[in-house]
Amino acid sequence: MAELRTVRRRERARSAGPAAIFAAGLAGTAATGARAGDFASLVHSYVPAPGQNINSPFFGDPTRALGAPVGGGTGAADNSKVVTLGGFGGSITLGFDAPVEDSPCNPHGMDAIVFGNAFWVNGNPNRRWAEAAVIEISADVNGNGLPDDPWYVVKGSSLPAAPQGVWREQAWDNAPGTPTPPVNVAWYPMAPQFPAWPSGYATGAFELPAPFRASVLVNPNGLGATVEGHFGYADVSPVMLLGDMSGATGGTGENLLSDPEDRPGVDPAEFYTVPDDPRAVGVSPGSGGGDAFDIQWAVHPATGEPAGLTHFHFIRISTAVDVVSPSLGETSTEIAAVADVRRARRSPGDANLDGVVDFADLNAALSQFNTFGEGLSADFDCNGVVDFGDLNAVLSNWGAGT
Repeated sequence: MAELRTVRRRERARSAGPAAIFAAGLAGTAATGARAGDFASLVHSYVPAPGQNINSPFFGDPTRALGAPVGGGTGAADNSKVVTLGGFGGSITLGFDAPVEDSPCNPHGMDAIVFGNAFWVNGNPNRRWAEAAVIEISADVNGNGLPDDPWYVVKGSSLPAAPQGVWREQAWDNAPGTPTPPVNVAWYPMAPQFPAWPSGYATGAFELPAPFRASVLVNPNGLGATVEGHFGYADVSPVMLLGDMSGATGGTGENLLSDPEDRPGVDPAEFYTVPDDPRAVGVSPGSGGGDAFDIQWAVHPATGEPAGLTHFHFIRISTAVDVVSPSLGETSTEIAAVADVRRARRSPGDANLDGVVDFADLNAALSQFNTFGEGLSADFDCNGVVDFGDLNAVLSNWGAGT
């Protein structure tokens, strides 16, 4: 097998070496009822950094990131279907059967969701056990089905305007007693999980700032805040129990499937393709949780200029925190799934999705009239603006559903 090359800014495809060969072509099983493209379905590359669980067949299997996630709720993660990325710079590159589109009709304007195993500490959504990762996306511009086109960074809330300024590489080797980590060489990728792995390699990532290195990620807006200060990264938000439609805000009686609106038997492909609003504290009602992002957040890493992508085919997720705790081990992102957001099932004129076109919908269309943006409830034709066409949809369908 080819020698694994050092991962560099100008050489990020990671298509050579035993790590990529180990993972290339691994496909997943679709969730029941899933459409082509609902979830990432192919592992293009898996390059973990050393970590305490990467050599486990349970946590070191990259195919666990394919298909739908398994949710544990806001208080505890379900780790039955996650792959670990190991320490700083460990990464996984996944592909979709169909492109993930930037659609203004998606709920909250979000286009994709990354699921991990984060959870809330003591039930407070402003205090999260999180092992954050930076997200990159790429479109298959050359049409060869491989992730070898330019990559763009989802900047999120906390990276600098030009993310390349915080790009850092980390070298690793499996020789005990050297200054090169890991200190515990049992954390180094080894057979049988990683056959023919080289004796030394390097990983790299856009490093997130100090708040992400704390044992608990605290909302900078305060412990009672309703506006989220950390968003746009993977593995910082919980995955809801399947069918828990009532959302969560940290109150009592959550993480149960006993509310009238809950649907314990809902198809995972339906539930886990509904995004949470990442800028609001808590989990939005009807959402399966996870960390949603907008394609428009992607920027050129060197300049910070908007990527201008209308879609993507590939996603790369990299552990972006470099912390090793004597008691807990390394901070390592875990990934359970990546979903393409489904558009809201909105009938023309029904802005609030209550099944009837009435004065509430007319008020929504009038209050949003001439407003440009994504996720607008009265943008029925999905053109990114509420205009006369949308107002006409309300009036033409007045009383429908009653």
